[in-house]
Amino acid sequence: MAEKMSARERREQKRAMREARRLQALESQGVRGDIARLNQRIAGNFGGYDYVVLVFTIMFSLFGVAMVFSAGYYQTINITNPQPLYYLTRQLFFAVTGWILMLIVANIDYHLYIKWAYVALVVSIGLLVLVLLIGSTSHNAQRWISIFGIRITPSELSKLFMIIFTSSFLVKNPENIRSFKGLVILLFVMAAHFLLIVRQPNLSTAIVIVMLMIAIMIVGGLNLLFMVLPLGAAVAGYFYIVTFKTPYHWYQRLTSFIDPFADRQGDGYQVSQGLIALGNGGLKGLGFGKSIAKNMYLPEPQNDFILAIIGEELGYIGFLFLMAAYMFLIFRLMMIALKAKDRLGFYLATGVAVMLALQVIINVAVVTSSMPATGITLPFISYGGTSMWTFMMATGIALNVSKRQQKNAPELAGKAA
Repeated sequence: MAEKMSARERREQKRAMREARRLQALESQGVRGDIARLNQRIAGNFGGYDYVVLVFTIMFSLFGVAMVFSAGYYQTINITNPQPLYYLTRQLFFAVTGWILMLIVANIDYHLYIKWAYVALVVSIGLLVLVLLIGSTSHNAQRWISIFGIRITPSELSKLFMIIFTSSFLVKNPENIRSFKGLVILLFVMAAHFLLIVRQPNLSTAIVIVMLMIAIMIVGGLNLLFMVLPLGAAVAGYFYIVTFKTPYHWYQRLTSFIDPFADRQGDGYQVSQGLIALGNGGLKGLGFGKSIAKNMYLPEPQNDFILAIIGEELGYIGFLFLMAAYMFLIFRLMMIALKAKDRLGFYLATGVAVMLALQVIINVAVVTSSMPATGITLPFISYGGTSMWTFMMATGIALNVSKRQQKNAPELAGKAA
């Protein structure tokens, strides 16, 4: 026991010496050194987490609570039994429980996910199968499972599960990424998720999961020539949908964005109303709570098209500030990935950053009629519990990666490989 204690003390002494040398080097850097020391001191007060990511995540969720309340207000008072605070209380509940989940996950050593990878895979596929068997249906889609009065969206959770599975699989099997034969398992998992989610139907989320897995595989060293066949199949599928006008109105949804006003009372209605709302906002906006589109013009304004209400109430300036905040948060997440102590941390943090970036890009593109309408939420802001919890837990994983940087975590993932 004494030898173990002395070894631990020697490690702590070496760590302290390294830190002292680093701080001494910063002394000669003037203001930059002061800023670096201030950042380190603040990070220490936040338990070693990247405090910027933590603060921005909380700020995004609080902003989302306010905007969901504003966007959904007229719907709550235009019903038989008015409940003006309905969306406010529910979204606040989702945000607070999301914070709790984020802090719990942030304190789970991310190296443990290597052991849980296949559990995450089984749970993900199991939930997707379950939703097709007993899931509740709304707007001609079967995407939810009701638990104690709260609707859970399994496909949202699958995004997080696939970040964990893909990252852990690549760490445990690094050689597989270099051969097509080794990729069979990942391609099979990708195809299974795609088909199960499309069956709901939810084409947009299925595409996001595929893109998310491919992104992690690319940073893991994937030979891009291996993706020619899958990408070719995706392009062929798109042209098949457009040419033969397949069910679920995919043909109309994949083409109506080109000119939504051509069918503004049909498939282009929601997009055209969103564009009108953005136009009404102008440069400075109409003011918080003063949106016109949310007054029974734009369907479900608190959900996927909440960005249109933000643009109408806060204007182009508010829209730009929001996009700048998202870009900065994505940048901080990528910095966590690049500074990770091992490949597992790098893959996990990269997956979180890519998931956030994908959803922001797609949501903005949909609202501005730059791509077909999809059911992709605006991260941390759109109404809904599962989306909020998924992004909060994903942020928790990134925070744990940043915390391990501070603690100089051992390269457990490298040993597992």
